[in-house]
Order: sequence, then C-alpha cells, then structure tokens
Amino acid sequence: MTKSKGTSKIKGKGLMLLNFSVAIYLFATGILGITEKIGEYTEANEIGFAVNSIFQGRGQAPYVLTIILSVVAIAAGVFIFIKLFGVSISNIETLLIILAVTWLVFILMIDIIWPISDDSIKFPSLSWLRSFGSHAMVLAAIIMGTDKFGIK
Repeated sequence: MTKSKGTSKIKGKGLMLLNFSVAIYLFATGILGITEKIGEYTEANEIGFAVNSIFQGRGQAPYVLTIILSVVAIAAGVFIFIKLFGVSISNIETLLIILAVTWLVFILMIDIIWPISDDSIKFPSLSWLRSFGSHAMVLAAIIMGTDKFGIK
C-alpha cells in the first residue's frame, strides 16, 4: 500500500499543529509553575502542588524542584517551537532527548508517585486518566520532534 501525497500533507500539518499545541502547553505550564504559589492547588499549578505534596516538610526542596521542572517545561516549549519553524540550533536533538527524559521524570512524579502518596487522589480515576493522557501526549510530541526518534 502506498501513501498518497495528500495523506502525507495532512499528516505533516497534523504533526505541525500537535507540536505547536504542545509547545504552547509546555510554555504555559512552565510559566504557571513559576508564578503560582507553590503548594496551593489549582489546575494551573499542577507542578507546584504535586512537588509540594511529595516533598512537603523538606526545606527548600519543593521550591527548587518546582522551579527546575518549570524551567524545563519552558525550555522544551521553546525548543519545540524553534524546531517547528526550522531554525537550526546546534545540539537541539540532544536537548530534546534530555527534555523528553526530564518530562518522563515529571510524569512519574505527577502521575505515579503523587497519586500513590496522596490518599485524597483516587488512583486510577477518569481525572487521573485525563491528566496522564495529556502528559503522555506531550512526551510523545517531544519525542516526535526529534530527528532520531521522531518523524523527519
């Protein structure tokens, strides 16, 4: 079975829209992680609340980890956006792979460790599945943005 040129164009535009959407999501998530009050639950501050829930009472650890994860999210969004428009940056492939691994750690913290450590979260539930699904889509888009593992 051969692919038609029209199908390839649609897939290309779909991938471009996915990468653009994920870049916006990551950038906004990172900004909200930095600007929202750490430890206060809002849907916008998922990073800060989850990190604080896991590392509460451990000094500055929640604050530092929230800042690190937020900066990583911002960087991933920016790099995906830059790559989307074909701007060449040396070592962007390596950076995207590092960001994908970091996002995987984020998924483990937010979607696995946090629900297990917090009795108030029903694990698994529809809310948890929605959150995990969105985080997995972001990971997939970061991976697809690389030449080594994704679509060229």
